[in-house]
Amino acid sequence: MREIDHQYLLSLGFADAVIRDPEKVLHRLRTANERVQLQLLKAGLIAGLEHLDLAARNALHSYKGKNPKSRSLAMELLLYISCQRQISKAIKFLGVDPSDRNILLVALSESKEALEKLEKDSMSLLGEPDDSLVEIGSKRKLVEIQRAYRVTKREMEATRFEGETDAQVLKRLIVERSALLDIED
Repeated sequence: MREIDHQYLLSLGFADAVIRDPEKVLHRLRTANERVQLQLLKAGLIAGLEHLDLAARNALHSYKGKNPKSRSLAMELLLYISCQRQISKAIKFLGVDPSDRNILLVALSESKEALEKLEKDSMSLLGEPDDSLVEIGSKRKLVEIQRAYRVTKREMEATRFEGETDAQVLKRLIVERSALLDIED
């Protein structure tokens, strides 16, 4: 759990989760945790804690600003994590479906206690957390994220700083794309 702009951000990965009805699970978690804004996401398309942290910061800033992109902070968070402008595209891109096994729960709240309760509730529904799912821990995940966010090898090489790994470059480029959502409006 990390503090971002007077809110707490919780991210929990779940490996081998079985969710037959993602909408039902999401509704159940939201109903039991009304003081929390949360999303369930495909863990394989998350490029690390920095990706989540900056997306949360941008979502909070946008949602509290004059022109939020959506009606809820949870949806705003989804838009920034997915680097998408349209809600339907963001849901299609990062939303969980019954075939997904590696799931990420991401949540924001002003209450640390509310997030601690959500953590317990989510473990009873989804199993034991596996926070290694958040980071780019394999070449396979790196390639999948690169493909999904349409980051070319040429773009990665052109923007690489000396000594940066592929994972570091990719993470930085995705964070930049998320930040660009505000600029390109």
